[in-house]
Amino acid sequence: MKWLVLIFSIMITAALPAVGTNPTLTIVGEGTVTVPADTAIVSVSVQSNINNMTAAQAAVQEKMGRVIDALKAAGLKDEEILPGQSNGVSSFQSTSKVCKRVNNSTVCENNTAQASSLERSLIVRLKSTDSSRIKPVLEAARSAGAQADVAGYGLSDAGKAAAEARQRAVANAKENAAGMAAAEGVRLGKVQDISDYGYPLALNDYYGSSAQLGMVDVTSYVIVTYEFEI
Repeated sequence: MKWLVLIFSIMITAALPAVGTNPTLTIVGEGTVTVPADTAIVSVSVQSNINNMTAAQAAVQEKMGRVIDALKAAGLKDEEILPGQSNGVSSFQSTSKVCKRVNNSTVCENNTAQASSLERSLIVRLKSTDSSRIKPVLEAARSAGAQADVAGYGLSDAGKAAAEARQRAVANAKENAAGMAAAEGVRLGKVQDISDYGYPLALNDYYGSSAQLGMVDVTSYVIVTYEFEI
């Protein structure tokens, strides 16, 4: 994404302007706000090392069923549990050569070992970031035989944060454009066009990251075309 920002930030219309019109500058503005998260995202997974795929599928299904029951017993609601997010199969195979002396001759044998595992995971969208609420969820999943960890934090509604990030993005675009105009010895004119550049991805159930624990960065990009006044 950053390379796109860089490209757009230096993109000036290459064609000569039509008679009676001024040249234009198209630039990207970026704005970010950091806000407290209100949702914790917990990743939960179970595995089976049975080589028979049919038996492995039955095993992970049974394990996940126990985990879901444990999560509900810990107070989670159905809408906070998003099952069936991913299934994965991993396999491992190694071959070793063992040699020994038999009747004054060297006899070598190749030994092959292989293993496979099937994994199924789900996501818990916990409507809280309080450790006293998160810890029982982790303990419930782990006690039922699952691997459980906090994957990140999010917002149930990022509308307000997105609006503020957009305002900052517009201001950033204007600041950058003004600097380019000054460098060219011209004045920045009117806005010819403005649009969002796909951020934020969604205003609801927004999941992001931040260097600050329990916080979420909401970023907005805007593409603005300015007119130059010569």
